[in-house]
Amino acid sequence: HPAALAPAPGQTWVQWIPSGPDHADDTLHALLLSAAFQARESIVAVTPYFVPDDALLAAWTLACRRGVRLRLLLPRCSNHRLADWARERALRQLAQAGAEIHLLPGMLHAKCVLVDGEWALSGSLNLDARSLFLNYEAMTAFYGRAEVQWLQEWHEALLAGADPYVLRRPSWPRDIFEGMVRTVGFQL
Repeated sequence: HPAALAPAPGQTWVQWIPSGPDHADDTLHALLLSAAFQARESIVAVTPYFVPDDALLAAWTLACRRGVRLRLLLPRCSNHRLADWARERALRQLAQAGAEIHLLPGMLHAKCVLVDGEWALSGSLNLDARSLFLNYEAMTAFYGRAEVQWLQEWHEALLAGADPYVLRRPSWPRDIFEGMVRTVGFQL
C-alpha cells in the first residue's frame, strides 16, 4: 500500500510509469483497477475523455457501491464529439451507483487520478481504452503529501467552475447510437 511507504517529511517520492504496445503488461490499467479495489475513502479523476473499458467501469461502480466517494471531472464537450457520445453510458452507470460527476464549460486536457488523498497519478493517460491499451502513454505517481495536496486543491478549484452532471434517460435512438459509438471506442 502506498501510504505504508510514505516519504519522510521534506522528501518527495515519485515514480515514472510508462505504458504502450511494447510493454508486456498493461501496468497503468492494472494500477487503476487495483486502486479501485483498494480505495477506502475516495477516488478523484480528471480527464478530457472518458470511455473506460468494462473492467475499469465495473471496478469504479463497485467502489461507489461499497462507499468510496468517486468524483469525476470532465469537459462538457471535448474536442472529440464521438468520444462525448461514447462516454454517456458509462457516466449514467456511475451516476446511478452514486458517483459525483461534474462537467466543465470548456475543454480541459489535463489528466489526474487521486486515491484516498494519499497518492496521485498525473500524465498523458486518458481514461479510455485507446490510451489504456494501444497508445504510448506515461504517468507519474506522486506519493508526497505536498504534491497530492496540491493536486487536490487544483481539482477543487476546477470543480468550483463546473456543473453537476444531470442523469437523464436517453431516447431509444440515442441509446442505440451511443452503443454503436462505444463499440468503436478503441478508435476514439
